[in-house]
Amino acid sequence: MKNFQLIHQRRVLGILCLFLAPLSIAFGLFSHTNPEHWWYSISATYYANSNMLMIGLLFTTSVFFITYQGYDIIDRIITDFSALFALGIVTFPCNIGIYSRVGLFQLPVGTSNIIHYCCAAGLFLSFAIMIIFRFPKSNGTVTRKKVTRNIIYYVCGGVILLFMIWQLITNLIHLPGYWTIIDETVMLTAFSIAWLVKGESFKTFNDDEEPTLS
Repeated sequence: MKNFQLIHQRRVLGILCLFLAPLSIAFGLFSHTNPEHWWYSISATYYANSNMLMIGLLFTTSVFFITYQGYDIIDRIITDFSALFALGIVTFPCNIGIYSRVGLFQLPVGTSNIIHYCCAAGLFLSFAIMIIFRFPKSNGTVTRKKVTRNIIYYVCGGVILLFMIWQLITNLIHLPGYWTIIDETVMLTAFSIAWLVKGESFKTFNDDEEPTLS
């Protein structure tokens, strides 16, 4: 029998992360008092009028990660780390050059910034690990559609890793800061596609026979 709760969780996770970047930016456009470059990254919207969306969606995502059952203890460990990293991103804000102390614990902004970027890197890395190494696993017969799904997982996970590397390069060679929001949007879209496919959101990729969860 299908585990419809698990399917629902996967779909919600995919949808939440798919809309995180566009909603944070779109609603930020309603204000003319946001700090300069507030739209350069999702993290920077913490200081914009749309911070409720950034904080709320990441916190909600963290809750879904911490409650995600998965198939075994390894799945749960990975998603528990994802939950921890997502909370870290909103608890320890990035530095946009305005405040000296920031976040829940009012840490020096430099310290908060380091923790923030470590959490962001950890979050995307946990995404890639889950998608590449856990999603393709199967408990039964590997059908042709399962092979197709696995290809999608490998591509999505690979895109996340590739753009993590590209984001590091953009920082090293000092490309314009808005590359961050582009990279984040691409990585979150890849994450969302993988989780929506895993959540059986697209009938064309689902097995016709039971069980479809594999």
